[in-house]
Amino acid sequence: MGCLKMIAFLWLMLAVKDIDAELTTESPLPELIFSTQDLDFELHEYKTVNLTLSGAPSECVNITFSTEDLWEDIDPIYVCQDSRELTWLIYVNSTNNGKAVLSATAEPQGIVNDEDAFIRVGIMLHSAINVVGDVLGWIYTIAWDISFLPQIYHNWRRRSVTGLAFDFLCFNFIGFFCYFLFNMGNLWIPSIQEQFLDRNPTAVMHVRLNDVIFPLYALLCTAVQILQCFFYKKEPGQRVSTPCIVISALLLLSAVVALIVVAATEKFWWIDLLYWLSYIKLAITCIKYTPQLYVNYKHKSTEGWSIWQVILDFTGGTLSLIQMFMLASNYDDWKSVLTDPAKLGLGLLSIFFNIFFFMQHFCLYRGSKIQTDFDKSRKGSTSSKRSDSKGYVNHDPSVHI
Repeated sequence: MGCLKMIAFLWLMLAVKDIDAELTTESPLPELIFSTQDLDFELHEYKTVNLTLSGAPSECVNITFSTEDLWEDIDPIYVCQDSRELTWLIYVNSTNNGKAVLSATAEPQGIVNDEDAFIRVGIMLHSAINVVGDVLGWIYTIAWDISFLPQIYHNWRRRSVTGLAFDFLCFNFIGFFCYFLFNMGNLWIPSIQEQFLDRNPTAVMHVRLNDVIFPLYALLCTAVQILQCFFYKKEPGQRVSTPCIVISALLLLSAVVALIVVAATEKFWWIDLLYWLSYIKLAITCIKYTPQLYVNYKHKSTEGWSIWQVILDFTGGTLSLIQMFMLASNYDDWKSVLTDPAKLGLGLLSIFFNIFFFMQHFCLYRGSKIQTDFDKSRKGSTSSKRSDSKGYVNHDPSVHI
């Protein structure tokens, strides 16, 4: 009986606690939101958007709008508890080209939730420039995609990987693996997307499906080239160099350390680990072509390195930079060029190294074939025999009879 009383008492206490919680729970604040959060249009045009308050405020508030030199000032809105109109038509009249965030703020604070009351505004000079930029984007993407195939075909046609730097393949595989993880995490892991928005509330995550497919495709093409190295003819001692092994090990170790730090502390987020992987990719891009330049120099030949790969890579890098500068000029948004070091760096680095490959292929070692140590020794032996033969003819008396 005492046990039943105890159970009844506990049940009563829990019921009272639930009623208390319901009474003390605050009703959600009315939300202030725009009908869209992205607005793109040409200079000297205007656009209209709806601004809506989800419910009447508990007291009067004054809604003001951020001012920029890209659009005309927008008149503030005053709304009270008894206001019937809770949706307003907002005119955005452009005055200059550029990119900025148009935000609405309700004062006094704490009465209306205005966290999501913003629009990313892009005002361009001409929409045709954007169309040309999109076309260039497709062309350089296709060029970079195709650029992996000539080297595979070149190795298959020669049945040899002589003259191909194994260090380049090692760096390339690690770099694209890191890049694949970076894009995959940003596209498909919801917690990563939430962390990105927490840090950049008004920003847009630009990672798309093709950004995941491209590094995966590059990984597969690089893996095919690595397999070719096991089955096709190569030079004695042709392998991954010790410096490449050390650098690769340090980069992978840094990724493991970053993983442990993120997992063990609350100061860093998982998105920081992905950013670190992207920095590894950028660092690898800075050095991955150097081994191939050295191999070409050592052989005084570019026979093992497909020039079509270089041409396509150069085309992709050049067009990506042209697109970047065109769009920056169209929106007067040069800051975006400097705040996208990955795209800017990849484009500049590919052009920089490809110029050296062009110099090696078309100027320094034009038409030169690779000579292995066996070829050199055979050539030396042949020269020696010819020399001995000449000496014998010159000194044999029977020749003069």
